Amino acid sequence: MFIIFCFLFLWNTLLKLSCFSLHVYHSANEFDNLVVPLLRRMSNLEKLTLSIRVRERNSFIDDTYLHNYVLSQMPHLHTFTFDIVTDFVTINQQFKPSSDDIRRTFIEKGYHVDCYVEYNDCSGGRCHVYSLPFSMERINYITHSFPGGMFMNVRVLHMCNHFHPFEHDLFDQISRSFPLLSNLRVTNLTPQNENRSQQLVKSEETSSIIEYSHLVELRFTSANTHIDYVEEFLCNLNTRLPCLSKLHVEYKHLATVTENFTRNTTRMNCAKLKHIHFYHKLGIVRSKNFDLYFPLLSHNNCK
Repeated sequence: MFIIFCFLFLWNTLLKLSCFSLHVYHSANEFDNLVVPLLRRMSNLEKLTLSIRVRERNSFIDDTYLHNYVLSQMPHLHTFTFDIVTDFVTINQQFKPSSDDIRRTFIEKGYHVDCYVEYNDCSGGRCHVYSLPFSMERINYITHSFPGGMFMNVRVLHMCNHFHPFEHDLFDQISRSFPLLSNLRVTNLTPQNENRSQQLVKSEETSSIIEYSHLVELRFTSANTHIDYVEEFLCNLNTRLPCLSKLHVEYKHLATVTENFTRNTTRMNCAKLKHIHFYHKLGIVRSKNFDLYFPLLSHNNCK
């Protein structure tokens, strides 16, 4: 009886809401069956914010779907802000929607958006569409197909791709698109096509060095990130990280890239580290070189 009472109370509360925000950063396949019925109940809603990742559908979520199943039930809605990813989508039809096709469904209803779509034989289709200007502090994970833009409010970002490398030019674009980024996570097992550090040592070129002026925390996902990306970020011939204080990395990758904590071109980006998290503890050696390389690192903050 108590459960029924709670359900009825919640159900009636939804009807009275004028503002609602939903942020889900892990992919789920319950959007159509669980979330949509709840949203349809919010008939008095004036402001709606959705940041979601929906997986394993047979079509992308576009404005046609949102209007038919959600927004048409909200006659008072005047502000709709969204960041929507549909991934692992099986497209059964011969016509595969493009970025322009998805974008057009929103533009025709008066929304200012950007979008990118990609297809892969292994994982199916993926669509990422978001309203502009982007007002949230966190955006759903982006891939190598990210078209760029300006995201002044974003502080937290995850870059993830399992089939295409992230090249230096993309990281340059990211630094410009997210100028106030403070927390970055990189997931990519595919090696870069060009080893830029070695090329720069030979050419002594410095014009395209990237700077992440506000980046405080950098995370290379355990066992899912190639060592090339550790090199890309820690070598100051590629990237400058003046505020970096927290690093998540494989010990063997860090030891290799820093040449057992003696390499000068990676010393600058490591000098201000106060916290290092190693994913696997076996083989970790805190030598004299290690301690000199990370002068601000205490034993309690190296785990």
